Parts: sequence; C-alpha cells; structure tokens
Amino acid sequence: MRPSYGSMRDIEERTTMTVPELLDLVLAQRLKMYEAVLIVWYACESAGEGFSGVDALGDALFEERLTSLPLRTSLCKFLLACSYAPPEAKKKFDEEVAPMLGLFDQPTTG
Repeated sequence: MRPSYGSMRDIEERTTMTVPELLDLVLAQRLKMYEAVLIVWYACESAGEGFSGVDALGDALFEERLTSLPLRTSLCKFLLACSYAPPEAKKKFDEEVAPMLGLFDQPTTG
C-alpha cells in the first residue's frame, strides 16, 4: 500500500470521512468492512497493485477479519503515512498507535 494524494482523495471521497477519522475508527475497532475494502483498494491501486474486483478484496478481508492485528496495523500505518511525513508518522505510530493496538503488550520470551 502506498500513500498518495490520489489514494487519500479517493478514500475520503468514497467513505465521506477524513483520514484521521478513519484512523480513529480502526483504533476503536469500529471501521466498517466496506470502509476497510476502500482503504486497501485505493492504497494498493496507488502502489500499482490491483484486485480482480471489490468483492474479491472484500472476501479476502473478511477471511482475515477486521480484528486481525496485522490488518489493523497495516491500515493504521497507511492512514498515518497519508497524514504525516515519514519520520513523524513512524514516531506517532510508535508512541501513540502501537500501544493502542496492543503491540507492546505482547509477552516477551527470553
């Protein structure tokens, strides 16, 4: 997934929400399936990747589930990258978003 003006414009237009609003929904686990499909669709399209159709992508995301930590992490990182320059997006993810996703709550071994 690659952030771009076009992907951000299309996502905001199709969902009728801003990127920060969508990020809040991902973090609250309140993002609707079709909103997730639109984000992934336009983010991948911007990166030159494509899918056979919206329903095929929807089926793939349904199989993954919106509660999936890897999917939620990818969505958050993409949405942050749309809003912030790379160093600021990484800092915001590490300091604010990752703890909300529970990424630093994983038990450590050793």
